[in-house]
Amino acid sequence: MFLPSYPRKILFLLLLLFSSCAADYYKILGIKRSATPKEIKKAYRSKSLQYHPDKNKEEGASEKFSEISRAYEVLTDETLKGIYDSQGEAGLERHEKGGGGGGGGHGFEDIFNHFGFGGGMGGGRQREQKSPNVEMKLRLTVKQLYMGVSLDVEFERQGLCVQWQDCMKNAQECQGPGVKVRMQQIAPGFVQQVQARDDTCVSRGKRWRPNCKACPNGQTQPEKLNLTIDVDKGQRAGEKVVFNGAADEKPGMPAGDLVFTIIEIPDDKFRREGDHLYMNMEIPLVDALVS
Repeated sequence: MFLPSYPRKILFLLLLLFSSCAADYYKILGIKRSATPKEIKKAYRSKSLQYHPDKNKEEGASEKFSEISRAYEVLTDETLKGIYDSQGEAGLERHEKGGGGGGGGHGFEDIFNHFGFGGGMGGGRQREQKSPNVEMKLRLTVKQLYMGVSLDVEFERQGLCVQWQDCMKNAQECQGPGVKVRMQQIAPGFVQQVQARDDTCVSRGKRWRPNCKACPNGQTQPEKLNLTIDVDKGQRAGEKVVFNGAADEKPGMPAGDLVFTIIEIPDDKFRREGDHLYMNMEIPLVDALVS
């Protein structure tokens, strides 16, 4: 195998740096590798509340929140978790780039692609485009926020046709959802790459086949999700409860998130200021004097 002619010392340092940059998703969430889905969810809820940008304004909190969300995304997806457990983050990169999960270890090409060195190499992993997030308001009373509450809700989204993969075909000109690229000659010997809108392009290299018999009603169909919203004791207005991957599904891209933003319903008797609860109450003058 041909290796780039970088000094041996630089290669060694790059290998060390690359290894130290690899994320440990279990460590990020503070859980064991044997953690159950319920334990993963609980750890994510705790960490995300701690580092959510709307609540934590410290430097680096936003980056930490992104790491926590990525760890939860991987560890709650059976396919991604299996690849990560067996091949690490490098295996995830190959899978998300469309290269499958075969083979272990890090090649030199992977290392230099990671750092974006020369020769037309990329500048790191490009995350897949997701379908749009769905934002909803969650109205709760002061008592519900103070005591904590679990709410069972039903959410209707657009889910993929069961046999949607049978309606996909290879299309090299498709560069992503709704985007195709074609070559256009602008002068003798000169060719220009032109980007155009094409709604049949559902992902890079994949096109949807119109009037596909496997999905006679189209790409998606209504689907109901039964969800449980767990509101911890002491949560506040403005905080969010996130269900990853619960938004509408689309072929060729992961589903976005369903996000509930807590709205506090005003109370006639009580008002909340930070962690303190106050109540206005009228009492007779005699009681006030002797108490």
